[in-house]
Amino acid sequence: MMFSNASDGRLAARAGAAGIVLGALAVGAVALVRLHRHPGGDGRPELTELAPDPGALRYRHAVLPSADATAGTADAIAALETRVQDLASPFDYAELAELYLRRAQSDGDPGDYRTAEARARRSLELLATPNPAVLTLAKLADARHDFRAAIDLARQHKARSASAQIIIATAHLALGELADAAGAADTALAIRPDAAAYLMRALVLQAQGRDAEAALDFARAARVEEPGDLPAAARLRALWGRFLLRRGELAGAARALDEALRVVPGFALATAYRGELALRTGHPDDAAHLFEQAFIASRQVRYLIDQARARALAGDAAAADALRGQVETVVRGELGEGGLGHRLDLVEVLVDRGRPSELPEAIALARQEVARRGSFEARFQLARALARAGARDEASREVQAALATGAREAQLYELAALLATQRGDTAAAALYARLADRLDPGDSGWRKLGLGQPR
Repeated sequence: MMFSNASDGRLAARAGAAGIVLGALAVGAVALVRLHRHPGGDGRPELTELAPDPGALRYRHAVLPSADATAGTADAIAALETRVQDLASPFDYAELAELYLRRAQSDGDPGDYRTAEARARRSLELLATPNPAVLTLAKLADARHDFRAAIDLARQHKARSASAQIIIATAHLALGELADAAGAADTALAIRPDAAAYLMRALVLQAQGRDAEAALDFARAARVEEPGDLPAAARLRALWGRFLLRRGELAGAARALDEALRVVPGFALATAYRGELALRTGHPDDAAHLFEQAFIASRQVRYLIDQARARALAGDAAAADALRGQVETVVRGELGEGGLGHRLDLVEVLVDRGRPSELPEAIALARQEVARRGSFEARFQLARALARAGARDEASREVQAALATGAREAQLYELAALLATQRGDTAAAALYARLADRLDPGDSGWRKLGLGQPR
């Protein structure tokens, strides 16, 4: 996901050549083949290097009821609020800011996001530096997709801090700047080789297509966990499950997600990836229900987008359109107010809906996002919009740019196969289709959603 504006044109031009395209395909095919055994008795490939060790997946510390953890956060906030009324301490305000942010990330309450920012700023008014409240502001900037601001704020924290480096790595990863993300993740590990740092490096390695190394770091993260932070333990396993799910290791993904939900019952992220697993295995109604549960728990519109796709795959176009309308209303409102709405969410809805009159806006929004960050996600959504609008050559260039990041995703390969078929390149189309099938064994049709012609 690493691109500079100056290199975009050169990369796109190179990727347009047939030799480069087939070379990229061959590299991807070799990398994937190395992760598979020869087919077993049922003819299906079985993943080897990525299959997780059940002992590593298992959270080895005590698990308290989630209600206790929620109540504990509320009690801590109440106690600190009382204390700062009596004595305005910058450190208490900084801790309050972090607690409000954690609660907001859990339940999606916009009020908690605003309060977290207010408490962090109050802390910094009382003590400019050294003060960890600046890291809370950096995390808030990241949540708003203001990734450059997140990096700048994290760098203002002068202390040698693994947490600051993880924020920097997260922002660079979202921007598609993988070398910088890797450097920050390595620095975080050098400062403090804990679960958060190993997880961060695993996510960077995953984005680079270095799957075997990513699998090792997911396991390392689980093995060095300290007791007490159950949401972090559940998040680790949810993200590990997503990694396995999107590499075709469905049994391992199910185990990881089940363990995340054992640690924190109802955990929204794990519930949503359980929904994706149901969608990929041909159970769209179950998937829609799980995405709905994830949305209720977190208020993240991401899960409504996925619920709409599940409804579409189940054949309920009216329900899918209603959900997309709901997302559009929410995201447009948040974008207008400078809230947590994200352009790419709106792009996805407009492209999924596929109305010809809406595709120019989707393309314009996606181009704005790619100008800000050359990540796989941004380029893939722009490619989808261009493909649906019939701009196949430009869509192909964006697909090749996305592939050049190291991204290996079944939907990306599916779109690449479709575009290759449309330009009459049957050899490339067949190779892309095989790559998609290896990552998504037994395709249920989900990866083709939003790739059809406008309606």
